[in-house]
Amino acid sequence: MTEQLTLFNFPATETIKPIHDPYWDEIVLDEVIPDTISLSVEPRVGEQVTTDTKKSAPQHDTQNQWLEKYWVERSGSKYWYYRYMWMDGRKLHRVYIGSVNSPKAREKKSAVESAIADGQTPQEIQKLIRFWRNNNDKM
Repeated sequence: MTEQLTLFNFPATETIKPIHDPYWDEIVLDEVIPDTISLSVEPRVGEQVTTDTKKSAPQHDTQNQWLEKYWVERSGSKYWYYRYMWMDGRKLHRVYIGSVNSPKAREKKSAVESAIADGQTPQEIQKLIRFWRNNNDKM
């Protein structure tokens, strides 16, 4: 009767000796090593070259302030709004301006765009937006 093999009961086997084939050394040295050791400064196809260490999104201007149109979903419908955004260091700040459908919000949006173009600081633009809020959105 033959004995059933278990996890810890193996028959004695020969040890397998590794065989060295120089053919595989040539393939590995020719194909793998040049790619891993590549010290080329030239960019590869599709690779972006950046010389500026300060990275910013395309909508950002040099003052790190911009207007954004965004949406909120409620009850399966999208509602679109405008907001003023600026960066303070690495902190992102947002201030609600109004609905895209509102004529007052469109006027505020154009006023904020003009203020950004005039080079006003985020603090000055915040005061302008607070003024509208405190005066019941009168422009």
